[in-house]
Amino acid sequence: MRFLPVFIILLLLIPSAPSVDAQPMTKDDVPLSSLHDNAKRALQMFWNKRDCCPAKMFCCQW
Repeated sequence: MRFLPVFIILLLLIPSAPSVDAQPMTKDDVPLSSLHDNAKRALQMFWNKRDCCPAKMFCCQW
């Protein structure tokens, strides 16, 4: 039972440790913020089209 607090602290520290395989960014790499924005935009378009029907043409953004 004495090692349990130490074990929990170690588990909490593991995700915050710096990555060993971190590579410098090259010109071909895409920043994660760009991928996040693209995913957010795609979900927003899907959300707008999900509620679209002929009776509610004013809501459709084509």
